[in-house]
Amino acid sequence: MVRKYQTGILFNNNIFNYKNSVNKYTNNKSFTILFLKVRKKSDINDLASSIEKLWDVYENLKKGRIKDLHHQRVPHGFLSILLGYGQNVFQLKNIVKEIPRDFKNSQFLSPKKDGGYILEKSQLSYSKDFHENVGLNEDIIVQFVAHTQLAVNRAILETWKHIRDGLSSSTNYPLIFSKFFSGFQRDDGRSWLGFHDEVSNMRPGKERRNVITIHRENNELVASDFWTEYGTYMAFLRIEVDIDLWDSINKSKQELIIGRDKLFGRPLMGVDKNNNPITYNKIPNAQKVISYNKKYHDHPDYFKQVSNLPQKLKDKIDINKSFKILNESHIGKTRHFDKIKNKFVPSRRIFRQGFEFIEPSNNNISNIPIKVGLNFLSFQNDPARLLFILTDPNWLGNSSFGGDSQFRDINRLLHVQACGIFFIPKMEKPFPGSCIFKENWN
Repeated sequence: MVRKYQTGILFNNNIFNYKNSVNKYTNNKSFTILFLKVRKKSDINDLASSIEKLWDVYENLKKGRIKDLHHQRVPHGFLSILLGYGQNVFQLKNIVKEIPRDFKNSQFLSPKKDGGYILEKSQLSYSKDFHENVGLNEDIIVQFVAHTQLAVNRAILETWKHIRDGLSSSTNYPLIFSKFFSGFQRDDGRSWLGFHDEVSNMRPGKERRNVITIHRENNELVASDFWTEYGTYMAFLRIEVDIDLWDSINKSKQELIIGRDKLFGRPLMGVDKNNNPITYNKIPNAQKVISYNKKYHDHPDYFKQVSNLPQKLKDKIDINKSFKILNESHIGKTRHFDKIKNKFVPSRRIFRQGFEFIEPSNNNISNIPIKVGLNFLSFQNDPARLLFILTDPNWLGNSSFGGDSQFRDINRLLHVQACGIFFIPKMEKPFPGSCIFKENWN
């Protein structure tokens, strides 16, 4: 079977497998998102040819081949490369395809001078000292993921070299090297908040593909958008975390905000009359989970009383407080239970990939010398899935993270440096998205 999905959409990865990640480094990847601009008034054929040649560079990198070292191979680091396009590409003169209907008007807001919210009805705001909507400002997105930093960093440098050489041969070379953001996965399966991350992500394989993949029927595509089938939409958010704020919250309140036990990753079953979190020790802990486990990965339906618990544990749970507090937790806000199949947009399921980052702080106002955070990426067959999650009051519409009733300042925990939504086409020759620029390729 011919592969339809681009590498870089890691839908088969077992996102949480502590033992495997430590022993085989499957959860210890390096990451970069790189952006290219298209020079104004570029000839569409020259642009297509330039992207094709750049894609050839990437195909060689995946095999350990680079231009400067003829007949030699370098370690490829299991490099994967993903290519996508912003909304501006569909406004270029003589472009062949119109912007897909599901992509039209599906974008984050432009930041204001002092930041502002990323969406109307959202409580997630831009960082005040650095903020950008790359979905509006950038034209082409390239994602590099590899098992080594060298493989990712080499890909960045080889991209720059290729564009530099193109500029030296033609002043009208259409591609401009813009910027990049880097990150990494952690082999302990945790985030900077100290909790196990991506635990409630969907099971590898078909369950994720159903959410990721654009489908004629599931997306109710109009005929002019049939070409987008088997592609997807990527949302990218580079999110700062206020670690000082987080560390000022005691462990019990942190667990109520997240909805899970901090040490072992188990979902909370409820709270007692004093708002203390309650877990069930018969649920396996993180170090014993090596594949999908419903009791561990899925939290209880917080609108219902948990029935399969020992009576002694049930007696400790304050039902009314549990419903209120845990439905406002992060996992309560972002993982609702319904009977809608996840392939349909109203299920609101998304597949996320996360890569942490740490960088120097250039903010002279703050005394904190570093910034830490998350490169959040989600893949979904319609951007409306994520936009709904971020704006609906029953989801994250009235909170940037969750747990606001337990700690009112929690909406200051996260701020967005950069964000954007991009169309990610299926694999095709000579490069992904080639049909956007030319109807026929020789």
